[in-house]
Amino acid sequence: MKTIVCPVDFSEVSENAVTYAARLAKDLNAELVLAHAQHVPVLDAHTPAIAIKDMMEEHQLENNKKLDALASKVKSSIGGQIRTWQTFGLVVDMIREIDSESSVYLVVMGTKGASNKIDLWIGTTSSDVMERCELPTLIIPPNTIYVGLKKVGFATDFSRETDNGILDFQAFVEPFNSALDIIHVSSKKVDADEILEVVKHFEPTANVETISGDNVAEELNDYVWENDLQLLGVKRHKRGFISNLFHRSVSKELAITSKMPVLIF
Repeated sequence: MKTIVCPVDFSEVSENAVTYAARLAKDLNAELVLAHAQHVPVLDAHTPAIAIKDMMEEHQLENNKKLDALASKVKSSIGGQIRTWQTFGLVVDMIREIDSESSVYLVVMGTKGASNKIDLWIGTTSSDVMERCELPTLIIPPNTIYVGLKKVGFATDFSRETDNGILDFQAFVEPFNSALDIIHVSSKKVDADEILEVVKHFEPTANVETISGDNVAEELNDYVWENDLQLLGVKRHKRGFISNLFHRSVSKELAITSKMPVLIF
């Protein structure tokens, strides 16, 4: 059985992501793990060790109750196989810990988006997980409702590395029989051979669109919105599509600003 991990901090945004993840897990017949990474409390250096221990145990007990209540609520309304996980430390380390035990198929996280330029520059917890975690990560914007994946898109620069990402994306959406748009954003004309190299895997079902624009994330956001896509896939690279062509982390910017779910490999 596939394992989907959904980190929660008990905020409205993360609980909305839990609902999305639960419905997705049900469609995929996957187990859903609701996971909370608890921060170690910052206290005065002179605080007795026993006091710190008692405080951590108290917080752990309180968060376990919240996790159990959330799992019970989701299970009664949506169903599926759900369990909880809590640990002290960072979200990324927690996900790796779960992966070592259960071989995680997908991470689903809510994002509050960027409220100012500092958020956009530094990033959010979800974008940090996306950048540091090697697992496929699905970013859920606020108030997103899961309605299936009838129409999806994949952003590409037609490089070989991105080509492999499209194959991963195709495998992910296969159970949904999704209509697929392959989207290329470029300020230059695309060679026909470049297009053929990618779409050969999907003919005759894939729809290929090339759109021009200087701000890749904005152009993709507009395309997704105007064409009613339920999901946008992106391949994160150390070089190439992200760092060389666009000189910025497009996947990170999408994770923060997207109006629709973004799946980042």
